[in-house]
Amino acid sequence: MSADFAKVGADETVAGAAKAMQKAGTTEAIVVRGGDPVGIITERDILYKVVAVGSHPSKVMVADVMSSPIETVEDTSKVMDAISKMTKMGLRRLGVTNKGKLVGLVTQKAIVSGAVRQEVALPELAPPGKIRCPYCDAVMKDGSELSRHIDRVHLGIGLLEGNHGNW
Repeated sequence: MSADFAKVGADETVAGAAKAMQKAGTTEAIVVRGGDPVGIITERDILYKVVAVGSHPSKVMVADVMSSPIETVEDTSKVMDAISKMTKMGLRRLGVTNKGKLVGLVTQKAIVSGAVRQEVALPELAPPGKIRCPYCDAVMKDGSELSRHIDRVHLGIGLLEGNHGNW
């Protein structure tokens, strides 16, 4: 996770948020109201919800395009929990909390690229000689067994083996 993230007010303009994100070198900013986090705004929000519809970033308020509430995981969660939640919810970022207080952000890009600012061990991702199911955390002996497990347990019997009748 990264404990360094940009913060912007809900009552700021999108242009101001973009400048704060640029200054912080991030692609997102936590939106605060009265010091409390209430949402998140991303480059994609700015591009799709403002620029693509012909609005001007200096006239649109952050509160109008932010995502709220911020989806989170506890700082004691496993990396697989964060990956699973991002995947299930179609998110690229999660807030990280400690006893309900936002203390950082974790992003798909940081997990995949290893570009995290705080180094963490990832033993749950690849135990020696074993592979874990990304859906239920079951341990498999190899990729073939994992493929069969996902096919039968999580997708439905035969889908990965060519039985498209269940689609």
